[in-house]
Amino acid sequence: MKQSFIKIGEGLTDLFEFNTLIEYNYARIDYIVYFHTPTSEHQRSSVAIIMKPTSGLHFQAMYIMINALNYPYPNTNKKFELINQQAEQYNIEIKGVDVKPPETFHDIELYYNYLISVLRLQRWIPPLQ
Repeated sequence: MKQSFIKIGEGLTDLFEFNTLIEYNYARIDYIVYFHTPTSEHQRSSVAIIMKPTSGLHFQAMYIMINALNYPYPNTNKKFELINQQAEQYNIEIKGVDVKPPETFHDIELYYNYLISVLRLQRWIPPLQ
């Protein structure tokens, strides 16, 4: 099964698109995952919608906003709250994990591979087949 990230931007309008994806696809969503980088210089967080695999287990989409919000601990922020409210409204499980920042990778595809490995290690997505 192919598992791929689909990048969404970082801005406020992209956040509205992200929330609309949740609203119209909530039945297909497995999790919402925050990728936190608390030890990085900028302390940012990325957030992804992890979809359930397609029928036949051919593809699993993961929509991601990279470095889209400030690290929400100990002080929360509006983007974090908006995403969490939307997830709670549709009873979607929220998960979080600390990761390396995307700036430490030479290429964005390497970063995506790293995040997929993290998700597999956490058993939040199926292993390679």
